[in-house]
Order: sequence, then structure tokens, then C-alpha cells
Amino acid sequence: MKIFLKSNFILAGLGRADSIDFDESEMTIREFFDKLTHITAHQYEFIDPDSHEVNTQDWGVEINGMPYEVLDRGLDAPLAEGDTVGIMILPIGGG
Repeated sequence: MKIFLKSNFILAGLGRADSIDFDESEMTIREFFDKLTHITAHQYEFIDPDSHEVNTQDWGVEINGMPYEVLDRGLDAPLAEGDTVGIMILPIGGG
């Protein structure tokens, strides 16, 4: 299964890759992030360990251009061959 990537930063371990090929034929968004965390040598924690949801303080996530939060099944929604996962690191504000 090939999943395309769109991000506003370079993912460690992937360089400027615009897609990842997985051996699996089925995968949820949660499983994708688990695998991505492993691929990037645990340098990124996309899923908050307390809420088990995307850490929205640090990350914005879109699936095929839509925020993952609008999907009926959220992180448990399935990904399909050729889907695009957008991962945006959110700017930190302050004064």
C-alpha cells in the first residue's frame, strides 16, 4: 500500500520522500502513525499517550485535504491505496 505524504517539515528518516510503501493492504490512520513513529526512530510523538488522539497542540493532520477530526471514525478510519496524509507542525505562539 502506497501512502503519499504532505508536510511542512522534513520527517527524520524519510528525508524529502513524498510517499511510503507499506507491506500491509489495509491500515487505519492510527496504525499509519504507529508505523511512522517507528520509521522516524521515535523522534516524533504524533499520538498523545493520555488521550490516544493526535496531539493537536503540536500537529495538524489531514487525510486527502480534510482534517482527520471530521472523519466518522477519526484515527480508526481506514486509509486506502494512494491516500495522502498531511502532517503539519503547528507554530508555537507567544509574546
